[in-house]
Amino acid sequence: MKAKYALIALLAITFWGCDDNTAGLGLGMFPGSDQNINGKLSTFDVTTESVHAGKIYAMTNVGYVGKFTDETFGTYQAGFLAQLNCPEGMTFPAAFSGTTESGTGKMMTNFENVAEGVSGNYTIIKDDNGNPIGNCQINIYLWYDSYFGDSLTACRLSMYVLDKKKGNKYWYEDPDAYYTNINPTEYYDNTTSLLGSKSYTAVDLSISDSIRNLSTYTPYIKITLDQTRTQDLGLKLLEGGRTEDLYKKFQSIFPGVYVKSDYGDGTILYTSSMQMDVAFLEHARDSITGGLLHTSAGKDSVIYSGRSFTSTREVIQANRLENDTEKIQECINEPKWTYLKSPAGIFTQLTLPVSQIAEKLQGDTLNAVKLGIPIYNETSDKKFGMSTPKNVLLIRKKYKDSFFKDNQLSDGITSSLFNPTTSFTQYTFNNITQMINDCLADGEREEAEKKLKSGTITLPITNSEGETDTQEVNTIEEWEKYSDWNKFILIPVLVTTDASSSNSYYGSSSNVISIQHDLKPGYARLKGGTNATNTSLPKEEQDKYKLKLEVVSTNFGTKSK
Repeated sequence: MKAKYALIALLAITFWGCDDNTAGLGLGMFPGSDQNINGKLSTFDVTTESVHAGKIYAMTNVGYVGKFTDETFGTYQAGFLAQLNCPEGMTFPAAFSGTTESGTGKMMTNFENVAEGVSGNYTIIKDDNGNPIGNCQINIYLWYDSYFGDSLTACRLSMYVLDKKKGNKYWYEDPDAYYTNINPTEYYDNTTSLLGSKSYTAVDLSISDSIRNLSTYTPYIKITLDQTRTQDLGLKLLEGGRTEDLYKKFQSIFPGVYVKSDYGDGTILYTSSMQMDVAFLEHARDSITGGLLHTSAGKDSVIYSGRSFTSTREVIQANRLENDTEKIQECINEPKWTYLKSPAGIFTQLTLPVSQIAEKLQGDTLNAVKLGIPIYNETSDKKFGMSTPKNVLLIRKKYKDSFFKDNQLSDGITSSLFNPTTSFTQYTFNNITQMINDCLADGEREEAEKKLKSGTITLPITNSEGETDTQEVNTIEEWEKYSDWNKFILIPVLVTTDASSSNSYYGSSSNVISIQHDLKPGYARLKGGTNATNTSLPKEEQDKYKLKLEVVSTNFGTKSK
């Protein structure tokens, strides 16, 4: 018996020990002394096709904005919507009231006795009756850590306040707000909602190299609201912000912004944060009498102050992503290979031979199932070529939406994560045994067989153009062809890990804490394609486009089919 388990262990070690670039498994060694155990390697065909990514659930704290045109995939355009967060307890100081000798409040309501140039772009805020209640200057900053494309392409973005409602709800109350096909025009008016526009390049050459090279420097784009917008928003903030419940009212006062690219092609910014600074001027007052303090020239002494509202994980940030539908469709129609194209462009769908495995290896124990998806090398002279997605998720098609919406992690049962530590030439999933077993155990195929005995089944499908359709099936073979039961999707993802922990014996390690759709531009061309199932081609030609699924199984004294 010890020899039996030693053999199983040897098989597993040999199988899992292959690296990402190993085509074969090297499993041609079986000891002849043990005749009661049957261990074997079986190979099955896997077919693939490119499919539309469609709308994707893209909860992220990164806002993408810009436009980029690629010769293969056409034009990709990005913009984002974001709320700003108001901390609980935030207030604005009361306006000054009283005489120069004594008084209450601090915020200035006039600049009649301040030094020249001090008031700058500050606007006196007046209530509906024309009475001054304070002052402010409003600036909105977009901070970005990195970008894709040309650092010096001249671009322009525009920012709109989201002040319209759809179905009596604000945009952030829409259950579909996190999906990339959200339509921002339903929540703002193109002519009346503009907060401002700004021209920029990804690298701001007006800032000296010595500043840009500092580790603490983060590039940004700044938009300053004009006096009309400042008066309108400032009035709402000051009237609502002189009590401690501003945080309850803030989202209705300022529902958020939409940032879109409206000029330039060649750069995508990855904005890490948005911040709205509401700056204002206060009187410097005597701490005992409450009277105003003055400069040596007799002018009122001024204190610069302000409040900040930032985009945080507590509020919604949503990305609107658009791809060139004609170019994407051309790529999907390519029969000689498949594509991965991020963001929200093309996924690769795999049909795994689940029922064939069950039939051929009936009575066997699956020890390991390995799938390798070779990546074609790209020899492109494009100046700003997209990189190959590093992290990809293989997931059962039926779970691809709920996985991201529920912020799940890969469990090896319904999904498997490829996360390489070295360079790679194929996406390798060394053991997806539990994913195969999950298909066999869910009972879907058995239920379909029962229904087909008494009639037909109508399945919801997505056709090759990405449109929702239906398909009527009469046999279990047709059901397998069109259902999601044996379908798996390969998706580029962004993986977040916690801080590495060190151990003198085991070394350093880190844990995956988040898996999201990768929204950065990237692509890969993979072996496979619809030629594998094109019956007009000779079988030998079809076989060139099929992937191989390698299965190690053992049988304890019983015969498998």
